[in-house]
This record gives sequence, structure tokens and C-alpha cells, in this order.
Amino acid sequence: MQRSHLLAVIIIASCCSLFESARAGTWYVKPDGTGDVPTIEAGIDSAQAGDTVLVAPGEYTWSDQGTGDEYGMIFLTRGVTGFVVRSEAGPEATILNAEGQGRLIYLMGENFVTIEGFTFTLGIAGERGYYCGGGICAHVSAPVIRNCIFTGNSADQGGGMWIGGVSAPRLENCRFINNEATHGGGVFLINSSTQPVFVDCIFDDNRAERYGGGLLAYTITFELEGCAIYRNSAGERGGGFYGENIYESTITRCTISENAAPAGGGIHIFRNSALTVRSSIICYSRNGGALAVEVSSLLDIGCCDIYGNSGGDSFPPGTVDAGFNIFLEPQFCGSVGSANYYLQSDSPCHPINHPGGLFCGLIGAYPVMCGSVPVGEDSWSGIKRSFKR
Repeated sequence: MQRSHLLAVIIIASCCSLFESARAGTWYVKPDGTGDVPTIEAGIDSAQAGDTVLVAPGEYTWSDQGTGDEYGMIFLTRGVTGFVVRSEAGPEATILNAEGQGRLIYLMGENFVTIEGFTFTLGIAGERGYYCGGGICAHVSAPVIRNCIFTGNSADQGGGMWIGGVSAPRLENCRFINNEATHGGGVFLINSSTQPVFVDCIFDDNRAERYGGGLLAYTITFELEGCAIYRNSAGERGGGFYGENIYESTITRCTISENAAPAGGGIHIFRNSALTVRSSIICYSRNGGALAVEVSSLLDIGCCDIYGNSGGDSFPPGTVDAGFNIFLEPQFCGSVGSANYYLQSDSPCHPINHPGGLFCGLIGAYPVMCGSVPVGEDSWSGIKRSFKR
């Protein structure tokens, strides 16, 4: 390419970039409708790639925000993409309340948006519109969902959230609390060749009538990292997690505690599934054993602590022991039932005390926070995370 042609290309690219920056705008939404646009839906409909829909503190309800659409209170049509929907003051101060009238948000397809800082509550799917995802239903979508709370939602599949159809969302620091469904009390993942990722998320006290109290995965690849799955229950299988026909999926540095199901209080995988679990704690299941592996499935587990599960801590057939697993009390800072899963300084899950040491790293989702911290503990500060509770 001649120098003059190259210069022209650079100038055009720079101008386009400057144009995009200049064009990007903010659509401010207030509960009383006096912002730049009257509703969150109106802000989404107005937004272009690069824009931000900024939502003021307050409660936004089906009565004042809903469009009457069977898809939900807020509806992102196909191809609506490239912008951010963000609360101004965080999830505790910014509530999306469907009032039991329908689902809260439906993403139709090809929605590459960021949703940040909301509480989703009283969403319901099954009686109005489609059956999946009381809080959010994401179909053929890849949103980033960050710092959100899903609580008190219900559905046939995925009380808090349903993700399916070649969807690859990324969830960071989200909490699923007290949601319920027939399958997948907190989250239901289904039918995707791409990989949803959950980082530093909490699944607490969700309930499934049948399978997957905390979350359920079916015919999908997924990744959980640094998550806490506790006090969830299922009527039949997988109190914490249930997976069927899953492949190349991973659970890493998670704490799975005090869950309950007749089969697989902590983790249950079924029918041609392959799951790798590393550096995680699986403990204190209230009903069922730590693990259940059935029907041509394979569980590869290493650097984990399995302890105190009511139905037993043993590895069932179909489990590959990858080494450095221990069967010792994890020594949480709080007592059982307190939901305080930070570690005491002499916990065997602390790298300084574990036989796997540096190879395994920290075991579980939470770092050392109580006891006399040993010399050298500060060297692990890089792997500490602050969970919003």
C-alpha cells in the first residue's frame, strides 16, 4: 500500500472512532418518569451502540414500566446490542419488581449488552408468556451481567435466570437468593455450543421441585469460578448442582455447602456428562452424599476437600481421583448454618497447610479471614476476593 493510501485509511479510521465517541450518549431514567426517557424500556429502545442507559435509584415495577408484552417487563428485541444498562447506585438501591405479573427481562437474540447493578424480584415465567427464566431469559444472547441480585423469582425452568440456544453470557459477582423452579431453582443452562461463565457468584437458598436446586446444566459447556453454592435444595437430584449431558465443563475454587437432595446433595451428574472439579470444597450436605455420578458419566476431581456430607463423602463409580483430595473439616470462620465460609488460618484448605500447597492453591471460594494468620499469608493476597453479601 502506498504511503498516501495508508495515511488516508488511518485518517478515516480515526474519524470514525472520534465520531463514535462523540455520538455515544447517556439516557437517564428516573422512577417518576422525568428523566431523559420515561421508562427503562424507552431508554433501551433509544440507545445505540456505545450508549449508556443510566437508571436512578428507586423501584421500577410492572405497573409503571411494563409494556404488556408477553415476553416480559423489559424486552430487548433481536440485534439490540452494544450498549450498557447500569444502575446509578447499585442493586440494593435499584429494584426491578415484576409484581408477579411476568418475567422481568427477555433478551431475544444477538444481544451483546451489559446489565449492571440491579435487583430482580417477583418475576414469574410459566403463567404469563414463556415458561423459562423468572428474572432473565437470555436466548441466543451473550450479555455481561454484573453485580446483580436475583431474589424471589420463579419459573418452570430457571427461577432466577434461563440461558439457552447458543448463548455465552458472562456473569460476575451476581447473587441468586431464594428463587424456585421445577428444574434449576437459581439458574437453568441449556442447549448451547458456546460457554456461559460465572465468576464470583453466589447461589443461596434456591429450590427446585425436581433437579438442580442451585443451578442445572443440560447439553451445554459451562464454567464456574470462585462461586459459592450453599443451602440450596432439590426434590430429586443435585441439591447444589445438577448436570446432564454436559461436556468439557469446569468448577474451580468453589464452595458447595449445606445443600440437599436425595441423590447428590452437592453435585449430581447424569447421562454422558464430563465434569472437572478443582480446588473446591464440597461439605455438610443436609441430604444426600457429596457426589453422585450416573449413566456413562465422568467426574474428574482434584485438590478438593470433601467433608461432613450426610449421605457420605466417598467417590462414586465414574469418579477419577486426580490427586491431592482431602477429607478434613474445612474450618470455616462461622459455624455450620451461619453462611460464613471464610477460612480459619489453620484450615487445611489454605495453601500453606494443604499437602498440595502451591499446586492446588486456595481451596474454596473464600480466603483466610480469622485466626492467627501464619507468616507468609500475605503472599496469597492476590487470590483473595471480596464477596458482596
